[in-house]
Amino acid sequence: MEKQIVRQIGNTFIKRGVGFTMAVAMVTLVVAFTTSNEWIVIPTVIGSLYTLSMVIVEGLLWIRIASRSVDGLTTFYSAVSGFRMLLTLAVMFGYYLACGREEMLGFFCVFAPFYVVLLVHHSIYFGMKSKIIDQLNDENN
Repeated sequence: MEKQIVRQIGNTFIKRGVGFTMAVAMVTLVVAFTTSNEWIVIPTVIGSLYTLSMVIVEGLLWIRIASRSVDGLTTFYSAVSGFRMLLTLAVMFGYYLACGREEMLGFFCVFAPFYVVLLVHHSIYFGMKSKIIDQLNDENN
Protein backbone atom coordinates (compact mmCIF):
# COMPACT_ATOMS: atom_id res chain seq x y z
CA MET A 1 0.00 0.00 0.00
CA GLU A 2 1.16 3.52 -0.66
CA LYS A 3 2.97 5.07 2.27
CA GLN A 4 1.26 8.40 1.70
CA ILE A 5 -2.20 6.85 2.18
CA VAL A 6 -1.02 4.96 5.28
CA ARG A 7 0.47 8.11 6.77
CA GLN A 8 -2.71 10.06 6.04
CA ILE A 9 -4.91 7.40 7.70
CA GLY A 10 -2.64 7.25 10.76
CA ASN A 11 -2.39 11.02 11.12
CA THR A 12 -6.16 11.37 10.82
CA PHE A 13 -6.56 8.79 13.59
CA ILE A 14 -4.24 10.81 15.82
CA LYS A 15 -5.97 14.12 15.06
CA ARG A 16 -9.44 12.73 15.74
CA GLY A 17 -8.24 11.02 18.90
CA VAL A 18 -6.77 14.28 20.21
CA GLY A 19 -10.03 16.05 19.38
CA PHE A 20 -12.17 13.46 21.16
CA THR A 21 -9.87 13.58 24.18
CA MET A 22 -10.08 17.35 24.38
CA ALA A 23 -13.89 17.18 24.07
CA VAL A 24 -14.17 14.74 26.99
CA ALA A 25 -11.71 16.82 29.01
CA MET A 26 -13.68 19.99 28.39
CA VAL A 27 -16.94 18.32 29.45
CA THR A 28 -15.41 17.02 32.67
CA LEU A 29 -13.83 20.39 33.45
CA VAL A 30 -17.12 22.19 32.83
CA VAL A 31 -18.81 19.76 35.20
CA ALA A 32 -16.01 20.26 37.73
CA PHE A 33 -16.25 24.02 37.83
CA THR A 34 -20.02 24.40 37.50
CA THR A 35 -20.67 22.00 40.38
CA SER A 36 -17.75 23.19 42.53
CA ASN A 37 -16.08 19.77 42.42
CA GLU A 38 -12.51 20.80 41.76
CA TRP A 39 -11.25 17.32 42.73
CA ILE A 40 -12.28 16.23 39.21
CA VAL A 41 -9.38 18.19 37.69
CA ILE A 42 -6.63 15.72 38.67
CA PRO A 43 -8.42 12.63 37.32
CA THR A 44 -9.21 14.63 34.17
CA VAL A 45 -5.54 15.45 33.64
CA ILE A 46 -4.55 11.83 34.24
CA GLY A 47 -7.27 10.54 31.89
CA SER A 48 -6.31 13.08 29.23
CA LEU A 49 -2.60 12.22 29.40
CA TYR A 50 -3.39 8.50 29.29
CA THR A 51 -5.69 8.84 26.29
CA LEU A 52 -3.41 11.21 24.40
CA SER A 53 -0.38 8.98 24.89
CA MET A 54 -2.31 5.88 23.78
CA VAL A 55 -3.73 7.62 20.69
CA ILE A 56 -0.37 9.02 19.59
CA VAL A 57 1.60 5.83 20.18
CA GLU A 58 -1.11 3.68 18.61
CA GLY A 59 -1.32 5.94 15.54
CA LEU A 60 2.44 6.05 15.01
CA LEU A 61 2.80 2.29 15.46
CA TRP A 62 -0.09 1.70 13.07
CA ILE A 63 1.62 3.85 10.42
CA ARG A 64 4.85 1.92 10.84
CA ILE A 65 3.24 -1.53 10.72
CA ALA A 66 0.76 -0.78 7.92
CA SER A 67 3.45 0.73 5.70
CA ARG A 68 5.56 -2.42 5.97
CA SER A 69 2.97 -5.18 5.81
CA VAL A 70 -0.80 -5.17 6.08
CA ASP A 71 -0.71 -8.78 7.24
CA GLY A 72 0.63 -7.71 10.63
CA LEU A 73 -2.31 -5.46 11.43
CA THR A 74 -4.49 -8.17 13.00
CA THR A 75 -1.70 -8.99 15.44
CA PHE A 76 -1.25 -5.28 16.06
CA TYR A 77 -4.94 -4.82 16.94
CA SER A 78 -4.81 -7.72 19.40
CA ALA A 79 -1.59 -6.52 21.00
CA VAL A 80 -2.88 -2.96 21.35
CA SER A 81 -6.06 -4.18 23.06
CA GLY A 82 -4.09 -6.19 25.59
CA PHE A 83 -1.56 -3.44 26.23
CA ARG A 84 -4.31 -0.83 26.61
CA MET A 85 -6.05 -2.94 29.25
CA LEU A 86 -2.82 -3.56 31.18
CA LEU A 87 -1.87 0.11 31.04
CA THR A 88 -5.35 1.05 32.27
CA LEU A 89 -5.00 -1.29 35.23
CA ALA A 90 -1.54 0.11 35.96
CA VAL A 91 -2.83 3.70 35.89
CA MET A 92 -5.72 2.84 38.19
CA PHE A 93 -3.43 0.92 40.57
CA GLY A 94 -0.99 3.84 40.61
CA TYR A 95 -3.78 6.23 41.49
CA TYR A 96 -4.96 3.84 44.21
CA LEU A 97 -1.47 3.77 45.73
CA ALA A 98 -1.10 7.54 45.52
CA CYS A 99 -4.53 8.65 46.73
CA GLY A 100 -6.08 5.77 48.59
CA ARG A 101 -9.25 3.77 48.53
CA GLU A 102 -11.63 6.62 49.33
CA GLU A 103 -10.97 8.48 46.07
CA MET A 104 -11.03 5.49 43.71
CA LEU A 105 -14.74 5.61 42.88
CA GLY A 106 -14.51 9.26 41.87
CA PHE A 107 -11.37 8.60 39.85
CA PHE A 108 -13.01 5.66 38.10
CA CYS A 109 -16.09 7.72 37.22
CA VAL A 110 -13.92 10.42 35.63
CA PHE A 111 -11.40 8.04 34.01
CA ALA A 112 -13.99 5.67 32.49
CA PRO A 113 -15.27 8.10 29.81
CA PHE A 114 -11.71 8.62 28.55
CA TYR A 115 -11.22 4.86 28.30
CA VAL A 116 -14.56 4.30 26.57
CA VAL A 117 -13.90 7.09 24.05
CA LEU A 118 -10.51 5.51 23.33
CA LEU A 119 -12.09 2.09 22.76
CA VAL A 120 -14.92 3.37 20.58
CA HIS A 121 -12.63 5.60 18.52
CA HIS A 122 -10.19 2.75 17.89
CA SER A 123 -12.90 0.24 17.01
CA ILE A 124 -14.92 2.42 14.67
CA TYR A 125 -12.02 4.18 12.96
CA PHE A 126 -9.90 1.14 12.23
CA GLY A 127 -12.98 -0.95 11.45
CA MET A 128 -13.84 1.46 8.65
CA LYS A 129 -10.26 1.86 7.47
CA SER A 130 -9.53 -1.87 7.37
CA LYS A 131 -12.19 -2.24 4.66
CA ILE A 132 -10.48 0.46 2.60
CA ILE A 133 -7.09 -1.17 3.12
CA ASP A 134 -8.45 -4.54 2.03
CA GLN A 135 -9.86 -2.97 -1.14
CA LEU A 136 -6.53 -1.32 -1.92
CA ASN A 137 -4.67 -4.59 -1.41
CA ASP A 138 -7.13 -6.44 -3.66
CA GLU A 139 -6.56 -3.84 -6.40
CA ASN A 140 -2.78 -4.16 -6.09
CA ASN A 141 -2.83 -7.97 -6.33
